[in-house]
Amino acid sequence: MKDRDITKKADQLLAKAKVMSPPVPVYEIAKSLGIKVRRGPLPDDLSGFLVHENDAVFIGVNSLHPKPRQLFTLAHELGHFFLHPSSNFIDRKLIYFRDSRSGEAIDLKEIQANQFAADLLMPERFLRRALNGETVDLEDEGRVSELSKSFGVSTQALMFRLINLNLARQS
Repeated sequence: MKDRDITKKADQLLAKAKVMSPPVPVYEIAKSLGIKVRRGPLPDDLSGFLVHENDAVFIGVNSLHPKPRQLFTLAHELGHFFLHPSSNFIDRKLIYFRDSRSGEAIDLKEIQANQFAADLLMPERFLRRALNGETVDLEDEGRVSELSKSFGVSTQALMFRLINLNLARQS
């Protein structure tokens, strides 16, 4: 699946949910799809999972992780739901959108689910609107923190997204 197809799926989900601005209500979106989301303590290296059982779909999210990471995990599992139907996933040490392994395409399904999560939580059009045509200085901790809070994501996830969209600069 091509990057633009993944972005299109995330955009379609946002349109169906009538989401026009951040933060994206990921839990409500999952619920509207009939997905049962369970938050609970899991081993630290386990971010979340997606399980198809009988006619039900369950997503588990590690409640011990910080809230922004929980949202990214849920969005990542929704990515698996839409991009890899009928498959079950257990995601350990979820890394936001790009990490050293992502560039090597070691696990394409994980890379795709990370992209879906980034597209869903931080749609390019929402970021561009928030930035008013400017780029973000990654060393401006205040601006990065403000943006990450408004999108409900970690500063790390936001910085990767800004870099990937060529919306970042370093002074």
